Amino acid sequence: MSKIGIMGGTFNPIHDGHIRIAQCALQQYHLDEIWFMPSNHPPHKPDHELASNEHRKRMIQFAIDGCDRFVFSDFEYQRTGFTYTADTLKQLQEKALENEYYFLIGGDSLVDFQTWYHPEEIVKYATILAAGRNGMSTGELERLCRENSELFGGHFFSITMPPLTVSSKEIRAMAAEGLDINTYCPPKVANYIAIHGLYGQSKKKIPGNIPEIKELLQCTLRPKRFYHTLGVADTAVLLAEAHQPELLKKAEIAGLLHDCAKYFSGMEMISMCNDAKIDLTPIELQNTALIHGKLGAYLATCRYGVNDPEILNAICYHTTGRPAMAPLEKIIYLADYIEPGRNMDCKPYSLCQIRRKAFENLDEALLMVLQNTITFLKTKKQAMDEQTIKTYQYYKQLMEEK
Repeated sequence: MSKIGIMGGTFNPIHDGHIRIAQCALQQYHLDEIWFMPSNHPPHKPDHELASNEHRKRMIQFAIDGCDRFVFSDFEYQRTGFTYTADTLKQLQEKALENEYYFLIGGDSLVDFQTWYHPEEIVKYATILAAGRNGMSTGELERLCRENSELFGGHFFSITMPPLTVSSKEIRAMAAEGLDINTYCPPKVANYIAIHGLYGQSKKKIPGNIPEIKELLQCTLRPKRFYHTLGVADTAVLLAEAHQPELLKKAEIAGLLHDCAKYFSGMEMISMCNDAKIDLTPIELQNTALIHGKLGAYLATCRYGVNDPEILNAICYHTTGRPAMAPLEKIIYLADYIEPGRNMDCKPYSLCQIRRKAFENLDEALLMVLQNTITFLKTKKQAMDEQTIKTYQYYKQLMEEK
């Protein structure tokens, strides 16, 4: 049997208080995990007050990275209509009878707990753990726990910790006024809010320097994607050193930003491209993973302060390629495929073969990757982007003429 703590709510945004509640509950009640479970359509919050599901999901993930026993749960995101705690807990119990659930709330919620949707059902499926809010004394919190336990025949216990002094609502107001919220939110969350201009805050634009690009990417990309990005940047530098030493800095910047749009969902990318008047092909609309190169080049300019056409083209074409690619475009295209973190069983050429060839001849290595890509797409019976086909034909003919 696992003892699971459920942190529910809108997390709009998640802040240090949420993290402290979870840490204290985990310790004091010997829980195995805490599940951070954002609401989809909470009945008491109008939609216009909420950041999107994707934004709230990413902020939670950044806030809990590094703690193995903190888990993001999209359980309520999967449900349609209004999401009620009673229904959520009932469904969780039905899915895993062996689990023991603890529902974490702020002490202020104890005051009006009887107005919640079917509170008697909530206490049937979970133990309630409450933390003090807004100057609430320990004695008052314990009194409310006793009264609710008697009223509903459930189990209400207090979490021992200093009362919370900030709310998500106050953080949203501070962000809208341009005030510093780093004191109240994990740094990656505060940066994420700034990068995306959430809650009325002006979007943060940085002057295209490498340390700041790395810092903000780490606050935007998931860890696995971020490490891939670092691998591509390092590989691009090595390829530039071997073939075009004058491109070293440009190669690093392009490598860092090649996937800067990758974390958006497909629908988000389409919407952003429409807003930015970026034309999309039917294949890109069908396979949205192809869009992030075009959108990444746009974001590199408007969010990261990069205006160099060589860098922007390298970002734009790193997925599909194009005929007669410039040296930097080839370097980023290859670096994305061969960076050290890649471990693919690809055909007809192995990664080891392509890695060796990339440091000998960019064009030959490029053709090898294109052949692998087309072989993969044919095997999976996936549609091929016209640009990829044209690129393959161009380099195949180029190699035949040599």
